[in-house]
Amino acid sequence: MILNIGSKLMDGDKRKYILDDIIGQGGFGYVYKAHREDDGNIFAIKTTLPSFFDKSSEIAFKNEIQAALKVSGDNVIRYEFAHTGEKYPELPPYIIMEYADNGTLRDILNQRKRTNSFYSTEELFGIFRQLANGMSDINSLLVHRDIKPENILLCGSVLKITDFGLSKVAVEKTRTITFKGGGTPLYMSPEAWDYSKNTIQMDIYSMGIIFYELAALEYPYSPMPRTQEDAKNLHLYSPIQNITNFNSRLDPKITSIINRMLEKVSKKRFKSWTEIIQSLEQPSSLVSSLDNIVAMAVATKNSLDLQRQKQESELRKQAKEKEDFRKLVHSQFDNTIISILKNYIDKMNEGYAGVHKAQLEYNNDIIPRQNHISCKLIALEGKYVDIKIEIVFKENHVRKVPIDNFWSGERQYREEEYIPQYRGKNIMAFGEISNSKGLGYNLLLVDSGEIYGDWLIMKNKNNLSYMTQNKERREPFAFDLEELPDEINKVQVTHLYTSDFEEYNDEEFISLINMLAIM
Repeated sequence: MILNIGSKLMDGDKRKYILDDIIGQGGFGYVYKAHREDDGNIFAIKTTLPSFFDKSSEIAFKNEIQAALKVSGDNVIRYEFAHTGEKYPELPPYIIMEYADNGTLRDILNQRKRTNSFYSTEELFGIFRQLANGMSDINSLLVHRDIKPENILLCGSVLKITDFGLSKVAVEKTRTITFKGGGTPLYMSPEAWDYSKNTIQMDIYSMGIIFYELAALEYPYSPMPRTQEDAKNLHLYSPIQNITNFNSRLDPKITSIINRMLEKVSKKRFKSWTEIIQSLEQPSSLVSSLDNIVAMAVATKNSLDLQRQKQESELRKQAKEKEDFRKLVHSQFDNTIISILKNYIDKMNEGYAGVHKAQLEYNNDIIPRQNHISCKLIALEGKYVDIKIEIVFKENHVRKVPIDNFWSGERQYREEEYIPQYRGKNIMAFGEISNSKGLGYNLLLVDSGEIYGDWLIMKNKNNLSYMTQNKERREPFAFDLEELPDEINKVQVTHLYTSDFEEYNDEEFISLINMLAIM
């Protein structure tokens, strides 16, 4: 049945509700203003229009809606009846709920931001207590997962939280966030992006953003995200802005509560809404010099907390950048080196009828977090070719830099981290290719300005004019990974060894591999 203005729905006691007007629309479906036929009382009716991946998802949603019906409190919207599609098969799913007549918290925030009208300390404590009480009632039975100002309504002057138990419908319907639960990107906790188990701490973080907006009339992160990926990176890696930059008159207690709610590590947040409510019980009253001293001390601690959060965020960002770089190099290695080796082995085995088939030993399931890549090609019995790759990170390479000592006149040195380069271009990774007899070549992955970089084949030979005793190597030879950065650096100078660098191509590479494999 398609619902329209004037359609009639029923609750569990078969009382009829007449749809009067459309008052909202979103990922769930429509929200209607309706009146009950027998007494004229006004209600909101939300159509959910769920579509599920499988039967278990549908069952989980129905169980959660039943839990939502049991939630009650002064600061939550009351659910009267939920139709999941079974009692009245001719009717679609819908929820009959308490009607809020004064709009949403988003409307109020927008108005406050336009007029730059900050709440007083007393007003903030009162609003926070209402929201914390509502969340305490909801989280006693379920995790909301979609806290945002649009889901906080005003009934008269009372704030009431709605849409608890419905985020699974949003995710199933829109397919935009595919973890267990749902959420709005601007308000999603860091762990929600990592597909973590739903917890109360997720809701505490989301409400912490709303507390921040109420206190500062600004969003805690800058710049405002434009895409879902932007929002993810902000929540995972960026520090919040110092709230006192926007509202210098904030009570330090409010600042400390919000900072703790917005800790990126969930274990550092409040453990429960009871803790938050207790912290909100007594607003600060700065009337004595001692109170002012205490306020200054709390403000200092808040500032230190923000510095710590900023440092932790920077470390997480650096770790993420390193992980992405590793994945990039692994991808290049898989798509270029491994793919051609697999093709080489397949063709060799197709033409070989013997028992000892060629094989490639390579496990890329365990390496995305490692700085080294390795594989072994076994073409003939007792013969092999090893390929070892090191992903280049600055902290793993240290060199001595001369320092002129003015007082002593003697040259001294300091150590500095650096990224090895080839002809002024950063080396992303370098490798050693060697066979069972110790012969081989080197590989370089050089930053070309493109995202993936370019592979180079490095062929080394002895410089007999400058060769000293016991330094000559059997050709062709590969430098090992430890000596390779230094040898690359000596390419431009006269040296014991010389190297030729060739752009990688599949035919040349597999020709060298084949030669090493059968020698």
